Amino acid sequence: MPLMEWDESMAVHVDELDDQHRQLIALINEAYDAVRRHDEHKRAELVDKMARYARLHFATEEGYLMRYGYPEIEAHKALHAKFNADVDEFRRKMLEKTNLSQIFVFLSRWLITHIMDEDRKYSMFMPKEESHAEE
Repeated sequence: MPLMEWDESMAVHVDELDDQHRQLIALINEAYDAVRRHDEHKRAELVDKMARYARLHFATEEGYLMRYGYPEIEAHKALHAKFNADVDEFRRKMLEKTNLSQIFVFLSRWLITHIMDEDRKYSMFMPKEESHAEE
């Protein structure tokens, strides 16, 4: 059973970005399952998935923010850079200290604070043609 499931309260109303946020939720659920199974061998794979996800998603999201003139883009990009630095730190220390539980806590907290607080701020700047139809 997944720990987190997508719901409309998480939506930024840009299909491509919402789909990528769903991917992050899937990654969190994967980490949660590994934690529940005490599968420490999955940690390198999960850290690599985090890094790949971050770079793809952040590039896509920042492209939208630049295209539509989001006024807080530099602050938003700084949050992305911090996430990337944290993931890189996990990778460097993986064999020493980082365990699967730390990865899971990091991912789940980041999802909550970044998507729910930061990403939703830009949704009002996106044009209607990029948005889901309101239901």
